[in-house]
Amino acid sequence: MTDFYTYLCFSMRAVMKKIDRQLSSQLEPYGVSIPQSFVLTCLYDENGITLKEIGNRTLIDSSSMTVLVDKLEKDKLVERQLDPEDRRAIRVYITDKGQAIAEELVKIGAEFNAQLYDMLGEGNQKEFSHGIKNLLNGLE
Repeated sequence: MTDFYTYLCFSMRAVMKKIDRQLSSQLEPYGVSIPQSFVLTCLYDENGITLKEIGNRTLIDSSSMTVLVDKLEKDKLVERQLDPEDRRAIRVYITDKGQAIAEELVKIGAEFNAQLYDMLGEGNQKEFSHGIKNLLNGLE
C-alpha cells in the first residue's frame, strides 16, 4: 500500500488544505475569501493599481481576478475606474469600508504567519523558507 505522505507534493497539499481551512475560518467574519483578502491587501499596500498588477502580485489569473473584483465591488469594498492615461487599463481603488477590513486582514495575516513560523521551530524557519524559494524557482 502506498503511503502518500512519503511524497513531498502530497504532504504539501495536505498542509495547504489545513492552512486554507484555518485561514478561511478566520476570514469568514469579514465576508471575504483568501484570494479576495489578497486583492484587498494589495490595494491596502498600493491603492489604484491595475487588475493586471494585482494579478501579477497575487498569482491570480485574469479570469479569476474579474470574478473576485466583481464580488468585492458588489460588497462595496473596491471600485473600478478606467485609467485616464490608458483607456484599456482598469484601476482598482479600495473604499473606506474595504480599507477598514483590509487593516484587520493584515493583522490576521501577520498573526497567522507568526503561528506557522512558530510551528516550524526556530531552527527550521530559515531552512524551510530557503527550501520553498528553491522549489518556487526550480518549478518555473
